[in-house]
Amino acid sequence: MVVLSSLLPPQEGIRHEEPNTTVYINDREVGKGTFYVTESVLSWVDNDTQQGFSLEYPHISLHAISRDEQVHPRQCLYIMVDAKVDLPDMPLPLASENGSENEDDNADPPITEMQFAPDNTNNLDLMFQAMSACQALHPDPQDSFSDEDIYEDAEEDYEGEYDEEVGAGDAPCILPTVLKMIHLNANLLTSVICTYNTFVQILVRHMALEKILRHSTKW
Repeated sequence: MVVLSSLLPPQEGIRHEEPNTTVYINDREVGKGTFYVTESVLSWVDNDTQQGFSLEYPHISLHAISRDEQVHPRQCLYIMVDAKVDLPDMPLPLASENGSENEDDNADPPITEMQFAPDNTNNLDLMFQAMSACQALHPDPQDSFSDEDIYEDAEEDYEGEYDEEVGAGDAPCILPTVLKMIHLNANLLTSVICTYNTFVQILVRHMALEKILRHSTKW
């Protein structure tokens, strides 16, 4: 929930600070203050009342630069937040306009639209880049996979391919077949070695006999 309350400006992890930034929430102008992009949260503090709010990055579902005056009268940084807004006389979030108090707990979360319009529109790109860098530090857990999940998925894919090739019931028969093939290959290799040894022995005997015959011829 977004709550407007007394808020001290952040002191640590500031990536960008933009003064004189007017914030609009659900098309209502809230005030002009300083916009802070930090590594942990996104903050805005009113210059006059020192009230403000902070947004956690996991609740920010979309951010973009808006330069189309037909969409918004001022160039701004547009942000969509999946949280309610607790401000006086604030219009209901988009998801709650046609809803009721007895909505199912599993219903989609409310959506709040915010526009941060700096007086210096040349800094919109810097605001966007700083926010993108900080939001990358807080990835959505639902979009990440652990090594164990990847291993399980790979194992399932392998089992599916294996079953398609040989059938689920043929797995226990593979090991004896492989051992039998190894045994046959070993026997074949032994036969080749024996044949080679026999050939060498015959060759040696032939050379010895030839040497004896040459010696006899000389005499």
